[in-house]
Amino acid sequence: MQAVWASTAASSAIPTRLRPNNLIHQLPDGYCDKSPMLPAQATGRAYCYDPVMRKPSIASLIYYLIAAIIGVAIVALGMETDAAYKSLYARFTPEMRTEAAINRLLEKLSLGLYDEAETDRQHIAATSERVLLLRTWGNQLAVAFLILSVSFLALVGLQNSKRQRFTLHLLLVAALCLAIGLSAPMLSIVAQREVAVLGQVILRFESKAILQTIITLAAREQWVMAGALALFSVVVPWAKLCLGLVSVAGHGHARRWSVRVMHAVGRWSMTDVFVVAVLLAFMAGEAGDSTNAWVGHGLWFFASYALLSWLAAARLSSGRGSA
Repeated sequence: MQAVWASTAASSAIPTRLRPNNLIHQLPDGYCDKSPMLPAQATGRAYCYDPVMRKPSIASLIYYLIAAIIGVAIVALGMETDAAYKSLYARFTPEMRTEAAINRLLEKLSLGLYDEAETDRQHIAATSERVLLLRTWGNQLAVAFLILSVSFLALVGLQNSKRQRFTLHLLLVAALCLAIGLSAPMLSIVAQREVAVLGQVILRFESKAILQTIITLAAREQWVMAGALALFSVVVPWAKLCLGLVSVAGHGHARRWSVRVMHAVGRWSMTDVFVVAVLLAFMAGEAGDSTNAWVGHGLWFFASYALLSWLAAARLSSGRGSA
């Protein structure tokens, strides 16, 4: 600090508009200097150097742009995959399988002149290939998002491991994961049964994302379940992220208030994860020998949000992310 004050004193003879602006960069992070020697004298305000509020780097902007594009693509591919599944399974309803059995019989009786059965088989094969292709693309994009995010956070962590900038990026990446987790399909269920003559018959197919489930429950006027799910899986997670951002980038009373609130709600930090677990159990409750269920990208991204937000909250609680 003596060197800083010496440099400041040496610049006192220089007019304010000619003093080097980079002098303030010699101050430690978070240091607020009210000396009239500093260039802030012209505005009459103290100059506080906060590394979080610096201009974002080009690498950060590129990462968030690419990550946002990948996230939108993952959600869009998830919806497209669900539509392809519905188109495929529509061919396996009891009515369609009955019609297919009749077409096969007519094909045999006409010695192949009646080709509706062959057309149906080609449509099923083409739709199956499309479903497989869409799922492959979705998985590749999810892996790309994971690798990109881990690499970016590792790079930021190596450069700012003990600074609040790393906590800020943890929260921002968690926000991206939360947005994808709420919008992408979380669980898909198909109920099927083998029927004599007809073969495999699909009785029910459902694929739900959290937001879609909330809208469906509200449309059915199940307000209690819709409200509880919206509160603990949408409102609470976003509120926690906003409080974390205020704790990192805020100043004075706002920062202290947000830290106190985060400590107060710390006991509820896993409530959103618990609610999603209950939702999965509710949706898969009828699973059995004739039911096949698989999780979608929404679950993994929501779990990623939970992990990143927990890490950010731990840093804020220890003081490394808000000092």
